[in-house]
Amino acid sequence: MKAVFYSEQIKQVLQVVEQNAGYEAEGITHLPVNEFIDPQRLALEREMFRRLPLIVGHSSELARPGDFVVRELDNRSWLLVRGKDGVARAFYNYCQHRGTKLVHESDGCQQRFACPYHSWTYDAQGQLIGVPRADLFPGLDKSKKGLKQVDLQEYFGFLWLTQDIEFAQPVADYVDGLQAELETLDLGKYHVYFDRTRALKASWKLPVFAFLESYHIGTLHRESIAEFFLENVAYSERFGPHIRSFVPRKTVGELVEADLEKTNLAEYITPTNILFPNVCMIAHPTSYSIISMFPGDTPDTSWWRHMLLVPKLPETDAERAHYDKTVQVLDGMTYKSEDFWASEQIQAGINAGAIDELTLAKNEIMLQVFNDTVADYLPSST
Repeated sequence: MKAVFYSEQIKQVLQVVEQNAGYEAEGITHLPVNEFIDPQRLALEREMFRRLPLIVGHSSELARPGDFVVRELDNRSWLLVRGKDGVARAFYNYCQHRGTKLVHESDGCQQRFACPYHSWTYDAQGQLIGVPRADLFPGLDKSKKGLKQVDLQEYFGFLWLTQDIEFAQPVADYVDGLQAELETLDLGKYHVYFDRTRALKASWKLPVFAFLESYHIGTLHRESIAEFFLENVAYSERFGPHIRSFVPRKTVGELVEADLEKTNLAEYITPTNILFPNVCMIAHPTSYSIISMFPGDTPDTSWWRHMLLVPKLPETDAERAHYDKTVQVLDGMTYKSEDFWASEQIQAGINAGAIDELTLAKNEIMLQVFNDTVADYLPSST
């Protein structure tokens, strides 16, 4: 991303660097820990997830008609497939005959999907096109037995799934003031170089917190990325429920004299978009990390998925080595062994009853903002 897009924000970042203080609260605040261990709270959060558009894939994963991926989410299986008409759709991944899981592969390309139980067959548009021994089903209207469809929208290079179709809304509206940035980034032209999903022994919210403050960088990341960043300085903006955060690198001062039209912002500042409720979109100098958090079956468990997007797939050993090192440093160290390790440590302390509240420094105010936003979006418990 050319730095000129963020020219106004760069001025703000340079100002907070000079003052050695970003957007801060008037004093310390606290978050109650019961929200991270309460099963009833988790049930409400999972219901919130069903009602909101969630990024569940990248457009390049469904590059051709017939391309499909299967996503397991909220104890349900979803089939995402691009039809012959070029439209990406999402279906419950269950046969409409007896409810058997239809597709068991994680991805592939095919125009027909046959149930492994009785071979009822569907096309890539979800329509029922084949019933063995159809004479045994007198009066069956195949047009009414297609796969059950939910809302899937393709915007900004991503596939957005809303599980509860009653609450579907235009993604372009939902992203609020981030729309111009997401359009300019043009991430639909990128490719998935790395993609992995892992289990986490912590609430889904705790890892999100790690991307909302820079207080921990000098300590937790001292073996990985701390050498590149200034400590305890960040600038944040709000766009509806979403948050954009800027963490300056030690080279940020060079932006004062730089030609912003020719400058890659991520070489001087790391912008991170928290796309509510669960996606952390992090810009690196040559790639983007898309980290998605999903609630687990218990309050103290979750799932996290990390996709590394690159502008073009590597063609040489040197290019592959570059991105492999990026994956090693970011996924293996910064995220897995540091940020998410710390999240599990926090959850263990909460589970042990050793802590009654999370104490937030003045410059950790965005954790409070995020937590309050979650509370605002929870469905009524009555």
